[in-house]
Amino acid sequence: MGYRYMRMLLFFDLPVKSKVERKIYSKFRNALIKKGFFMIQYSVYAKIYANRDAAEADKCIVRKIVPEKGNIRIMIVTEKQYSRMELIIGGISNQEKILTEESFIIL
Repeated sequence: MGYRYMRMLLFFDLPVKSKVERKIYSKFRNALIKKGFFMIQYSVYAKIYANRDAAEADKCIVRKIVPEKGNIRIMIVTEKQYSRMELIIGGISNQEKILTEESFIIL
């Protein structure tokens, strides 16, 4: 069977009002990063997998590290579906600003 790349998109809302809640948020976020997730935007993380079975296995691991309070959603999509995602920006994003500023060479 050939590989069919998948992406897991993880969306979460966790309370961050108290110092303890912020610590729990940080711990969860750092655990996601250690597991290979990268941030797409605030509270939205993604990870690529070789196939659906690998993504489903990781989903079980994520379920174990989810904080007691909060809201987590997981969506698994094919790489083709993920590549069709559109980025709509109401202006220049911070990433674009940085790239634009860094791309100038003063002679």
